[in-house]
Amino acid sequence: MEYFEQHKDGRGIVTLTFDTPDKAVNVLCFDALYAFDKILEEIENDTTIKALFIESAKESVFIAGADIKEIKAFKDETEIKTKLRQGQKIFKRLENLPFPTVAVIDGACLGGGLELAMACDYRLATNDEHTRLGLVEVSLGIIPGLGGTQRLPKLVGFTKAIELITASKRLKADKALKLGLVDASVPSGYLGFKKEEFIREILAGTLEMKVSQTRQGIRWYEMFAPFRTLIAAMAKKEVLKKTAGHYPAPLKAIDVLNETLTMSLDAGSEVELEAFAPLAMSQVSKNLIELFFTSETLKKETFSRAKPREVTSATVMGAGTMGSGIAWALANRDIPVRLGARKMESIAVAFSKMMKNFESLRKRGRLNDREIALKMDRVTYTTDMTGLEASDFIIEAVSEDPDVKRKIYQTLEESVSDQAIIATNTSSLSISELADEMEHPERFVGMHFFNPVSRMPLVEVIAGRKSSAKTVATVVSLAKRLGKTPVKVSECAGFLVNRTLLPYLNEAARMFEEGESVERIDRVLTDFGMPMGPFTLADEVGLDIGEKVSGILYEAYGERMKPSALLSQMTERKWLGRKTGTGFYVYSGRKKKVNEKMKDFQLRQSELEENVLLDRAILTMVNEAARCLEEKVVANARYLDMAMVMGTGFPAFRGGLLRYADEEGLPEIVERLGRLEKSFGERFAPAGLLVKMAEEEQTFYGGV
Repeated sequence: MEYFEQHKDGRGIVTLTFDTPDKAVNVLCFDALYAFDKILEEIENDTTIKALFIESAKESVFIAGADIKEIKAFKDETEIKTKLRQGQKIFKRLENLPFPTVAVIDGACLGGGLELAMACDYRLATNDEHTRLGLVEVSLGIIPGLGGTQRLPKLVGFTKAIELITASKRLKADKALKLGLVDASVPSGYLGFKKEEFIREILAGTLEMKVSQTRQGIRWYEMFAPFRTLIAAMAKKEVLKKTAGHYPAPLKAIDVLNETLTMSLDAGSEVELEAFAPLAMSQVSKNLIELFFTSETLKKETFSRAKPREVTSATVMGAGTMGSGIAWALANRDIPVRLGARKMESIAVAFSKMMKNFESLRKRGRLNDREIALKMDRVTYTTDMTGLEASDFIIEAVSEDPDVKRKIYQTLEESVSDQAIIATNTSSLSISELADEMEHPERFVGMHFFNPVSRMPLVEVIAGRKSSAKTVATVVSLAKRLGKTPVKVSECAGFLVNRTLLPYLNEAARMFEEGESVERIDRVLTDFGMPMGPFTLADEVGLDIGEKVSGILYEAYGERMKPSALLSQMTERKWLGRKTGTGFYVYSGRKKKVNEKMKDFQLRQSELEENVLLDRAILTMVNEAARCLEEKVVANARYLDMAMVMGTGFPAFRGGLLRYADEEGLPEIVERLGRLEKSFGERFAPAGLLVKMAEEEQTFYGGV
């Protein structure tokens, strides 16, 4: 299999073009590395060569990284070290070529791709949106393994290298130039001209002096062990604050960077290798890699064979938290959007929230003031449902009142074109029932965003009985355009995520009523890896919303979803959570403390063993997830797990809810649910699918 095309011009300039056969992207599989090594061996003693340029034949991709499938397939640490040691030697051969080498980067340059680029003498990148550079390995539970920890600090400094690696940052070319990671950043249309300029300067012997002025390199104080140790300690503290120690890779990366900064390349690379191998064999890495593959599959998933309509203009009805968030998401992707609400005051608040989201991007250097102004100029508003004729897509995001929603749909159908898609952001109501009075129910669909829209990547797509395939295809395509991950789920009360999550929140409330403390329950679940405890989450969502959704689920699923009396008691007192300043916690600015008056609602005093507390909360979700699979609410276990990771923050290092069940063992899960059923009630009765799979020794991931 040919991976590279080689061309040499009359000046002695060799261009090596990487083009993986039959693939849309270039990845550094070992076969490609060995082919690359063979070429390097052939040219390293050719005295007629004046420079080597490495390019990609793929559109918008330089090298997307190492072949993750090969990392996943590693059998033991010995195999890992043997293969990566070969890769390190190949990159060292590239680095030691007797003529200048230039990586020409137009597109994704990630992981092993950036490690190859850093082994070149120079890097020329395009500043187009599709070009991103980064060592993103820690997002897969590993660290750079082909010299990345050794070469990056030499270019950007020790402190910045820690930041880039531990956060898996993907830099635009202009930012990479500022840091010294690349030596030029130009629009892709000027790439050929810039390459010729590099060639002229290489032949004239002036390029090295020119680019050395822009490289930051290691700062003088970073060479001193006490300063370096302090920097590393501060970085570890920040990582632990974000990950609670559940992800070992960023901590190990800091150790390697600190230990090897003053070592030779060979010695430092060996330390890197010794750290990489056990991480690659860890369960955390295997879980994160499995989620990566699911994510890649969902990027290609259309959930429909129909061709989607292009959305050129949109309308959002409702200017509350969700409406303003969806309007922002549309404007941020340069889609003209009209915001509809009854009162100007609501629209003004929505505009303020949108600007706040844009301001956050500006502070992170992702947008400038001019770009924000252009995006906000695409947002118009109406208080009387006028000006909607041009909209291809309308989404309603008002309160969860079916009567209110139906009145809006009636007015919309009178105001928009017959081809326009109308979607609802409902979190729990029946799509078919909402559409039962519409003239064109085939263009109606559920498109459930999660709060906050600016940060939550999941969108549930729910087709009603009469929703057309083209309607589904269009909202799936639009969700991807907004940078979201759409997952199609079947119509049922609560859909997938809320149906699975609400029993977890409800069980936490029951345990509180029985005498457990708010702090202990929240702590045990965050120690497990949840981003926040169930009571903190309930306060963030709003107890009134929780009560309404719980009622819908109870009506649909009966006793196993019977809500705790706590929700109605708290809503009666207007203890609705953060938005009213009081819920399970009392809020004062960013500070919070437990609401001591909650003790009035406790029926008795008791304390559960920690493993029982954890099982009551987590296994109730596993059980409901199994029922969702059994009822074909979602296509497969992988999509379900990705939805729970993205929609609820279920810990990614555990691979997802059903992956966690697999690791625990389904017979063990069924046995523990049986014990909970005997002690706490029929709501814990194991789902039929779980029982069947346990008996037949099956797993959700098929032995993966």
